[in-house]
Amino acid sequence: MSGADLANICNEAALHAAREGKKVIERSDFEIAVERVIAGAAKKANTMAPTEKRTVAYHEAGHVITGWFLKTTCLPLKVTIVPRTGPALGFAQYMPKDKKLLHEEEVRMRKTKFFFDYRTIFGLV
Repeated sequence: MSGADLANICNEAALHAAREGKKVIERSDFEIAVERVIAGAAKKANTMAPTEKRTVAYHEAGHVITGWFLKTTCLPLKVTIVPRTGPALGFAQYMPKDKKLLHEEEVRMRKTKFFFDYRTIFGLV
């Protein structure tokens, strides 16, 4: 994350705490802020049909299962099928195993490896 991303997260956490009438920003406010900055705000209107919700749930579950069993990937932290303001209908968030700061190239390599492992497991290659 860049400094601007961190500033956005802090700002979103403060806004959320203020909306809730809190005098202190809590960890839960930061968790909601991280989700909002990374994936976008949750859409208020639920426009997905039940069959679409089921499809998105299976898709996101596939990400989590793949992330859980592959040794080269990060551990799943959270998964949701709540539609966001961006194009994503759901998303999975991961916690780095080693919790180290990574260079952009290392992050790209991990994501690429995850993508190809995922496609191999599900026979999509």
